[in-house]
Amino acid sequence: MTRLQEAKPHLQKLAKSYVAWALLALVGLDVSCRIADHFGVWPVTAYDAAHRSTVFWAAKDFKEEKRTPDITLMGSSLMMAAVHGGDATYQNASQKVALHHKSSLLEDLLRKKFHTDYSTFSFSLSGEMASDAYVLADTLLTGEKQPKAIIYGIAPRDLMDNALKSPASTEIFRFVSRVKDPTDVAIPARNTFWSVAEYGLGKLSFLYEHRPDFLFLQHDATKEILAHLGYKDIKDEVHTTYEIRRQAFIELPEDSGPNEVVVHPPSASSANEYSDNLPEYRYRYSSFKEKQFKEQVSYLERFLALGQERGIKIILVNMPLTKDNVDTMPAGFYDRYMKTIGDLCSKHQAQLLDLNTPADFPKRYFADSAHLNSQGGERFFEVLSERLFDDSQVASTMRGIK
Repeated sequence: MTRLQEAKPHLQKLAKSYVAWALLALVGLDVSCRIADHFGVWPVTAYDAAHRSTVFWAAKDFKEEKRTPDITLMGSSLMMAAVHGGDATYQNASQKVALHHKSSLLEDLLRKKFHTDYSTFSFSLSGEMASDAYVLADTLLTGEKQPKAIIYGIAPRDLMDNALKSPASTEIFRFVSRVKDPTDVAIPARNTFWSVAEYGLGKLSFLYEHRPDFLFLQHDATKEILAHLGYKDIKDEVHTTYEIRRQAFIELPEDSGPNEVVVHPPSASSANEYSDNLPEYRYRYSSFKEKQFKEQVSYLERFLALGQERGIKIILVNMPLTKDNVDTMPAGFYDRYMKTIGDLCSKHQAQLLDLNTPADFPKRYFADSAHLNSQGGERFFEVLSERLFDDSQVASTMRGIK
């Protein structure tokens, strides 16, 4: 009996297997979807998402910008609070965080100082680590969208945070990976076997990698069905009870409508409100992670080197913090942080401004131990614009932008 004759019963059995046919159909569907994507007929873009995080709103707005900004603002929620609070105070108008991505205050202050118009765009986002700043700059701030300068408001947490699982675990990193796979750091950014395996599976299977696309299509189809049923005024805004939204945030923690997070101008009743968030920062700094610190420093260096290579002027701004916040840090960490960012700026021809000056930012300007309140946001950009103008080297950089 030949080998073919021996195998024939097994082949006949396999041909009748529902599992085999299902697997073949799955592979066919996967290949078909990949081909559709290759030829540009896949119905979902990287900017379509079922859950609308702060980076989603910023990237969407940036993509739709007709004019490339002269200055991009970057940083974590520390800079983010200053941007929204500063404009809320300056314009005496509430700012919707999802839709507000520039600093009118900084633009006007720079116009008065330098007698020149500067346009800004803010990619300062909640939880932004140095690794996030790098992938944002490498992926989105490029080509026709490349700014002339980046002002990056940096703080110690951007380089070491016990709450961070891995660079690839952040919402910013995940969203940016949909726009363009950061292949140079894709594997190093994942620190477990299973996260690397999941990434590899995504490269093998289009369906697995594009799971968020199917969730978006599901939401889009639901809206279409509701529209045909007469609910034609369905919008991105959220109008529902707190209890329902609380459940929704459990399922999609990064999702928020454009009307949900609003920063208001200061009022007599809220001017001196202060929230004690030191327990949170004690956890963030509970132990010094040497490996994580060096890893984030390497991303910061990539970020500065990228700017140097592309001709983008980078100004690092050491953000204001309360003494209480600094005191939660491991012994010697703050000094090491300052020396590290100073050395990197010197190495890559970037500039550093230290705004963590208690004389300029007493406690009344803080909403908690790390974030400035609305009046503090206005004060931040007043001080920043003064330093940009008074420091001769930085002022020369600013004049060279236009």
